[in-house]
Amino acid sequence: MSQLPISYDIQFSLSKASGAAARDMTLLSLFSNKTNFLHGERVKLASTWDAFQKLCTAGDSIYWAGNAFFSKTNKPTRMAVSAIFDADQAAYALSASVKLAELKAVSDGAFKITVDGSEKDITGLDFQSTTNIEDVVGVLNGAAGGAFVASEYNGQLLIKSATQGESSKITYATAGSDGTDVSAMLGLTQDTGATIADGYKHGTFLEEINECMKYASKIGVNIFGFALDSGYRDKQEQKDFADWVNARSYRAVCSLVSNNPTAYSAVDKDNIVAYCNSKGIENTSTFYDDNAQVYPDVAYLAEFLSVNYSLDDQVIDGKFKDIGIEAVNLPDVEANWTVLENKRCNTILYVGDTGFKVVRNGDQSSIKWRTDSWVNICNFISELEIETLNVFLRNKKVSYTPKGQNLLISAVSKIGTKYTKNGSFADREEQDVNSENGLSLVPAVQIIPQEIYETTSAQRKAGIGTPIQVIVNDSGSMRTIALNITVVE
Repeated sequence: MSQLPISYDIQFSLSKASGAAARDMTLLSLFSNKTNFLHGERVKLASTWDAFQKLCTAGDSIYWAGNAFFSKTNKPTRMAVSAIFDADQAAYALSASVKLAELKAVSDGAFKITVDGSEKDITGLDFQSTTNIEDVVGVLNGAAGGAFVASEYNGQLLIKSATQGESSKITYATAGSDGTDVSAMLGLTQDTGATIADGYKHGTFLEEINECMKYASKIGVNIFGFALDSGYRDKQEQKDFADWVNARSYRAVCSLVSNNPTAYSAVDKDNIVAYCNSKGIENTSTFYDDNAQVYPDVAYLAEFLSVNYSLDDQVIDGKFKDIGIEAVNLPDVEANWTVLENKRCNTILYVGDTGFKVVRNGDQSSIKWRTDSWVNICNFISELEIETLNVFLRNKKVSYTPKGQNLLISAVSKIGTKYTKNGSFADREEQDVNSENGLSLVPAVQIIPQEIYETTSAQRKAGIGTPIQVIVNDSGSMRTIALNITVVE
């Protein structure tokens, strides 16, 4: 029986839609000068508490930041630590896997490596008594003669130049002039997957921050949440950081902590709390805490960055949230809190005698924003930006016609509907004397495009699309309530 395949008449093609992927708006990074990171891997991420503990030393400031994050139920899937260097760094070669079993059979090992422009021919290496990386390190340092410094680094072998800065250089290892070649056994050759990096001249505090951001971009991660190591609290670097974050506008949300009682001084103008408030910094919140070891900023940001904007009714208000941080002790609670509140500074207090310790008040330093409304609008802008970009990427052409304009309006409408469903925006009742019941309903999201016929010849020539005005109604948060009680006999 002669048969033609169905594909002779019906053709299918399968492909993934091209377009820009959604931007990750959940990643929080702690910026710290207390790391032991190599300068060639200055941003590291962890998804579990066990993994995070490998990035720090138990009990240090980074450890407590991670503890504040990973002890929470509501948190994003991972947290980053970004390294700030206060000193120049040495060139290094970081091994791939070290073949301990093969090395143990070698009593006349040799390899060459060039450090700071000088070739070092290392011979006579006896590894017969080695059982771990630390033993290998001892053999290498005994033969190095100061040419380099070997150490163990997260289970790998690390070879560093004895000099630091831009002039510090190192190469991959190669076979030695005499003896058994151990360059590959040590995992220090290019073929085995070793990593080498020239020395690094450290920059100013803000230059270091920028280097962290460049590295984050290089490895494909988007840092949206920003926190500082507790060692920077109430120092000039903290203010510099606030100004730097401020310049990122809706690309960032930050929280900064003061441990100085001047935070609740009515006359102080110098504390980070007063500084951010007086400058009206929109993307930063401040906290006062009387314990220098704890990180209310990290726990607070984690709460907001964990919101799933794809689900209905998910957005939160920061006020009255228990973020897992102990309440502070204020000498004169009501008076001190009034000052903090006036400066839009958050803290953790008990609610009456209920035993509940919660955030008061969930505000940004700027009077314009609560933290929830800021994070919500930042996510909205990010998703709207990507959805609009995809209109251009996925269509052959977006013409100056109602059809072309509707492609863009549809993108705005899609994201607007999503953010209405998740609770960021809401319809709003307003008085209307022309309405039968005296009220009218203003939509949560209003989309007002420029009419096509208003397009100028200059716009068409430049390919400038018809502007679209998007007006959104923040759903708001009820935070206090007056209860009027009438007793009728």
